[in-house]
Amino acid sequence: MIGSVVHPRTSASHRSHARRNKRAWALMGILVGVSLLLVAYGYFKAVEWPMLADAVLHTTLRLALAYGIALVIGVSIALLVGWSPFADVFFPLFDILQNLPSFALIPLFIYFFGYTSKMIVIFAVSSIVWPILFAVLTAIKSAHKDLSDAATIFGARGLRRIPYFLAPLSFPAMLTGSIVGIAIGWESVIGAEIITNVAGFGDFIKGASASGVTEDMLAGTFAILVIVFAVNRLIWAPLLSESSKRYAE
Repeated sequence: MIGSVVHPRTSASHRSHARRNKRAWALMGILVGVSLLLVAYGYFKAVEWPMLADAVLHTTLRLALAYGIALVIGVSIALLVGWSPFADVFFPLFDILQNLPSFALIPLFIYFFGYTSKMIVIFAVSSIVWPILFAVLTAIKSAHKDLSDAATIFGARGLRRIPYFLAPLSFPAMLTGSIVGIAIGWESVIGAEIITNVAGFGDFIKGASASGVTEDMLAGTFAILVIVFAVNRLIWAPLLSESSKRYAE
């Protein structure tokens, strides 16, 4: 009987993935352990938990909304531009736009949208959209010609090319771009909340810092870290693993 052969590269990839998982869970265990110790010693007894929970919820909802809008915009533009003859024209233009310093433009966003939650969401969209857009564009432009020819042979022509060839091809890139975009989005949303004083985690830690309440700042930081870890391990990691199996070339 002939046994199955495991490719050395695949085996090494699985071992590396397992090691990363162990390190991530170990780090999370340390974080939770430190938090529990601080709670046991009464360090967080002065923290206004309802206010903190409300602030984190506002920030998380703004980020989720901004990400959803940025995902639709970024993927749509990339799919429409990536396979067109104008891709080489738009690529440097997008590169110039993404290199504009985001926070230097925030007075412009405030001028048009005011000190509002709407402004924060739109500002975050302008930061999150670029990693998604460039990741998908790069995936489309670097696709193997034989894959493109095969898609054409099997009928993926015209607009049918988007759902049957370009979308599956760019799905792994969309995930990696989303992970980077979400990381930038946290910074954008929290930073905008600090600047505008709109209710949210940024405004919460700004108030705690001004009052010198380190317990609030530390508790808030732990809360954000837990959310980020949960999203990465429960959403992004499974999706990346599935996409690497399903859409690997």
